[in-house]
Amino acid sequence: MKVSTTSVKITPQGTFYLDGYLNDMRQNPGTGVHDDPLAVLLLMEESGERALFVGVDVCLLSLSRTRGMRRQLCELLGLKDELLVVSTVHSHSCPNGLRDGSLIDHETPGYADYVSGLVVQAASTLPQALVEAKPEMLKTHIRGWYSNRNSKDKPFDDEAFVIRFRDDSGKTVAAMQNFNCHSTVVGPQNMLITSDLQGGVRARLAEWLGVVPYAFTGASGDLGNRQFRRGNDFAELARVSCGIAAEFMKAEFESVALAGPEVREFVYDVDYDNTAYWPEYESKLAEARAVLEDDGATADAKKLAVTEVSKLGHKLQVERVTFPVVMRIIEMGDVVFVTFPGELGSTLGMRIKAMFPAKTCIVVGYANDAQGYFVPESDWGLGYESFVTQLPPGGIEKVLDAFEEQL
Repeated sequence: MKVSTTSVKITPQGTFYLDGYLNDMRQNPGTGVHDDPLAVLLLMEESGERALFVGVDVCLLSLSRTRGMRRQLCELLGLKDELLVVSTVHSHSCPNGLRDGSLIDHETPGYADYVSGLVVQAASTLPQALVEAKPEMLKTHIRGWYSNRNSKDKPFDDEAFVIRFRDDSGKTVAAMQNFNCHSTVVGPQNMLITSDLQGGVRARLAEWLGVVPYAFTGASGDLGNRQFRRGNDFAELARVSCGIAAEFMKAEFESVALAGPEVREFVYDVDYDNTAYWPEYESKLAEARAVLEDDGATADAKKLAVTEVSKLGHKLQVERVTFPVVMRIIEMGDVVFVTFPGELGSTLGMRIKAMFPAKTCIVVGYANDAQGYFVPESDWGLGYESFVTQLPPGGIEKVLDAFEEQL
């Protein structure tokens, strides 16, 4: 297999706004840069077929904002769109402007075009940099640093992977990293750009590997490290990033057989009457407003209540919900990647993985579009995610039932 990789800083040059948290501070421009956000590109080629993975350090990105970039990348590299994966690290402290429906009233001026231009320019260097390389996979389980944020006792996907590609000299020439956790150690009062947890671990693994890995999270809609935090500042980010990176470094690489990419696309058309759920939304909206008026409520409770009020208010303006859920299955020999355009609950990602018992399945979340939370029916009502999702109870199970039937 031939591979090449590159990364480019996508730090805005002027005024910017941070996306991910909703509060009065975040309605103001950001004040500086803690660590430069990156776009990391990984191109793989086998038997004349190419697949490109692009990781962007933003909270979320929408298909509508990235269509032009996708088209240019496909034309430049001779790619099928189905074999182009554009995902985010989901930091809540990176510039906005690449998605529809940002929580912030203002957008970072021209940021979508700026990032697109930098990514396409970086991609132009990839074909001539392709080299033969042997893939190796590190598979481990990470505990004690993050969990299901609804309860430490609830199941969550603790699998973590690094795939590295080594040339004939043994040098690592490309890599990818996956662990499943929200990139949200730094709190909502932060006004500095940071790629947060996913980027922090990536930086430490880059030193270890000798190359910046394409970093992505999977089914992480209900995962976080809030039960393990000792703070929400950059000192805590450094502690957690080092701890998770160390867990990776304890494991060993083994050879893995990768083949040319074969892709299948699954589309599920969501269409339902949203007015049937308005009474429930109104009830939850009243509860969220009561939290905001409660002087004894914790900062975390108020933070979530602000988001609930915003999202539930929007849901009460929508009479009918229609949108397509597009998932892609990219099989590459012993490994299969499944992309999902939103924030899946962890057990839903585990269900997808179980559909491929003969292979190592890795879910790429926050990929190709931003369609919000997808909450397991068994967890309905446990967190604010249940009241900001676009699907009613049991809706995502119907999607995955149809997905499994197609397999």
